[in-house]
Amino acid sequence: MKPQAAVLTGDLIGSTGASQDATDAAMKIVAACFGAANGFTRFRGDGWQVYFDNPGYGLWAMLRIAAALRAAGGLESRISLGLGLADNVDLSNLAAANGSAFVASGRALSTIHKGNRFAMAGDGLDMLHGQLVSLIDERMVGWSQEQAEAAALAWSSYEHPTQFEIAKRLGISRQAVAARLKSAGFMPIDLTQWRFFQTFNNSNGTFNNEGHPHD
Repeated sequence: MKPQAAVLTGDLIGSTGASQDATDAAMKIVAACFGAANGFTRFRGDGWQVYFDNPGYGLWAMLRIAAALRAAGGLESRISLGLGLADNVDLSNLAAANGSAFVASGRALSTIHKGNRFAMAGDGLDMLHGQLVSLIDERMVGWSQEQAEAAALAWSSYEHPTQFEIAKRLGISRQAVAARLKSAGFMPIDLTQWRFFQTFNNSNGTFNNEGHPHD
């Protein structure tokens, strides 16, 4: 039986010494990625949570938020993904929600070591998944702001905009977009999140089979 839901839990890195404006700006970016439709809820000033009723989207959501924050050049966030059951979910405020997905996500966040950003736990996940997401984290933490900007736009919808569309948004050539994504190692990371979707998808949703921005 596949997990019923995915929960992302995060807290901003370096928020203690940051200005309120910087913290608020980072939170606005996280909220803008998914917002009310996925129950974005802010906790304790620098903490947040997002809910998905289809766990297949969990890894993509994690990557999208991380890329968007890196692209903005401000505060970034630790992010944990929990898969499992979810109860009492009110998308206007996740504070009262519970279930194994919420428990797994919260516990995974507490296991993230200093210098790292990602963790995952819950139904169907094992140590191999955890190591895989650590490798992705290690690659993404080295991204330039420009690389992250291209990746964030590539992940801005699950159907993936074309490289031409991304280029238009950025005001650069398609070749420049392709170069940014290639130098970031985007393709294998994106293929990993697509395989994650295939494994944990519990709906009849559709997806662009290419699994990456096409020409």
